[in-house]
Amino acid sequence: MTSDVADDSRTMPEQRLGARRPSEVMAALGIVQLGDPILTTATRPFVLPDECDEALRILARLSAVADAVQRVHDFSTGAMGLAAPQIGEPRSIAIFRVAGEPQLVLINPQVLEIGPPARRDQEERSEGCLSFFDFRCALRRPRTAVISYRTPAGDEAIVRFDRGRLAGDALHEVDHLGGVLCVDHVEPGAPALSMA
Repeated sequence: MTSDVADDSRTMPEQRLGARRPSEVMAALGIVQLGDPILTTATRPFVLPDECDEALRILARLSAVADAVQRVHDFSTGAMGLAAPQIGEPRSIAIFRVAGEPQLVLINPQVLEIGPPARRDQEERSEGCLSFFDFRCALRRPRTAVISYRTPAGDEAIVRFDRGRLAGDALHEVDHLGGVLCVDHVEPGAPALSMA
């Protein structure tokens, strides 16, 4: 007996998404969506190198989900990031991908410096988030940032972002690890969200 219904069980999840809203597409790829309390809860830092295996396990999940997202959405002209809470992991690790550069893994990141420090002098921008991809936030972000982080082996490293939107994009991921969303940065009285 044959069926007229195609069996899509062997296709990749991103191939079965069809004409869904962007947030539904992200949810189908494993991205936790707005409203889940994990997104507004601070993460637990890693004790390294003792928890190296756990960090690498979550890193593998982050990378796989980010790969799936990049197969359905083009980030080739900018950057994309993904933080552990966005895949349901309450730990302090995020990845950051800038077009044409190696993936940056931020474990236990700490912001050391931003510029300019005064909010009124920071760059006005529109910012999206994979956890509510239907909308964009209107906010201000620093133009530069210096962030320290740990490698899986526990070594300390420092990265400086000083090109265009990259500082704000990296700070977006660090914010996720503290339970802060871009909507939390929208100034009182400003339109919080716009359609993506």
